[in-house]
Amino acid sequence: MSSQIHDCSARVPPETLTAKICIVGSGCGGATAAWRLAEAGHDVVVLEEGGDFAGRQLTQRESAMYDRLYMDRGARTTEDMAIAILQGRVLGGGGVINACDVVPPPDGVFEHWRSKFGLSDFEPARMKPYVERALQDLSANAILEHQVNRANLALQRGAQALGYRGAPMMHNRVGCAGLGTCLIGCPIDAKRNPRFVAIPRALEYGARFLTRARAVKIENATSVTKRVIVQTLDPNGYHEAAGFEVRADYVILAANAIASCQLLLRSGIGNPLVGRHVSLQPQLPLTAFFEEPLDAFYGIPQSYAVTEFEDEANVEHGLWGFRIEGIMGTPGIVSGTGMHTGARAKEVMARYRNMAAALLLAPDDADGTVHVSRAGRPLIRYTHKENHKARLRQAIREAARIYLAAGAKSVEASALPSISIASESQLTEVDAIDFAPATAALLSAHQQGGVRFGTSPKLGASNPDGNVYETNHVYVFDSSGFPSSASSHTMTPIITVSHCLSERLLARIA
Repeated sequence: MSSQIHDCSARVPPETLTAKICIVGSGCGGATAAWRLAEAGHDVVVLEEGGDFAGRQLTQRESAMYDRLYMDRGARTTEDMAIAILQGRVLGGGGVINACDVVPPPDGVFEHWRSKFGLSDFEPARMKPYVERALQDLSANAILEHQVNRANLALQRGAQALGYRGAPMMHNRVGCAGLGTCLIGCPIDAKRNPRFVAIPRALEYGARFLTRARAVKIENATSVTKRVIVQTLDPNGYHEAAGFEVRADYVILAANAIASCQLLLRSGIGNPLVGRHVSLQPQLPLTAFFEEPLDAFYGIPQSYAVTEFEDEANVEHGLWGFRIEGIMGTPGIVSGTGMHTGARAKEVMARYRNMAAALLLAPDDADGTVHVSRAGRPLIRYTHKENHKARLRQAIREAARIYLAAGAKSVEASALPSISIASESQLTEVDAIDFAPATAALLSAHQQGGVRFGTSPKLGASNPDGNVYETNHVYVFDSSGFPSSASSHTMTPIITVSHCLSERLLARIA
């Protein structure tokens, strides 16, 4: 097979492929590693379970796009169904379906990794060049004032009225037309994501990308040559079809924190810490209703962040506190994250033009776990800790204050009991929200950990270079290695760490 993007649903590859390096996952970590390693002259094969969708293939039709672009069609949850797990399943990974938020890992996070976990190789000064490289890859630029839509301006106006710190965010869009459908892909290809940066560069240097190729097992993980067992999928990605294998000396997992754990566990490799110390960073949606139309579905959905309550250098946790960011989605996901049903849900959606929505983002302790069922599917277990619930309640109160100061008539969090806050006197009602399982529309878009970096097998599931313990050159180059939350948004940290680990691997590779 020559350098190309090969659709395995259209044509099954040969029974056996060989490469120096096999990478599982084509998102921020995998595509970046493919680029760096292929550029250095190594033979690289990348496996991607999803299809290749770009341009007009991204139709802006919700049902089709969630089906095509998201893992489990956007319906993956924790085992108790309390938290929705959003993961990309497409060539280019999560960067294809995210809101383009560029939030570099703070120095305080790397210092936390050094001081608490002994990861001196990740100290801020050493990581700075890789952060800068990631920002360059993303064409990172500040969202300009005129690009902040009316709903995000309401958040900004309220924050400024209260004297709260905040600013327009950075993003990786170039040539944005303000279509507002970022969460189901950009049909004009304005996102400078891995699909349009790292993947084309990797292809130029001879890397091979196979789509609709699901890695199901790694064999001979302690040998020089590993065998990655792969199942092809049908064109829609629903069913496994034919199989083949990739033989490689180096295997790099970059399939997302959940999927990388899943593959290691299915393969029976790694130490007992594989699948442990998982961070889901659950977020809570909140909606403010205004008298005037805001039409928040036009323009950049997520463009202003209130950072007044964010702690970027917490001694115990690293990144802590919470932040409030404007957001908007298409009607399906907006109605799906509401807590109303029947006639009341219809009434709420009839006010779609008058909504300003926000996400309340609070980092968490890495206490989740990933297991696999007998069928090999991931089982994600998560105990929602009281310190996270308390910060979400505080975030609801502060977000409500902000929107009321901006002129909102009422504010509602996506949680039960349903509370409509129309004045500050009602803020104490938020204390009644206990976040019992399946009583809040919690979302997880930034999963981290599960194969965390550690200086010894007692402290982590992979060493500081990403080499999974008890394997011979099986690595993790994605967020699964992070020992704590790297940022409120993980695109930039993943690219940063992948550049760093790729360089380290190049210094040792035969």
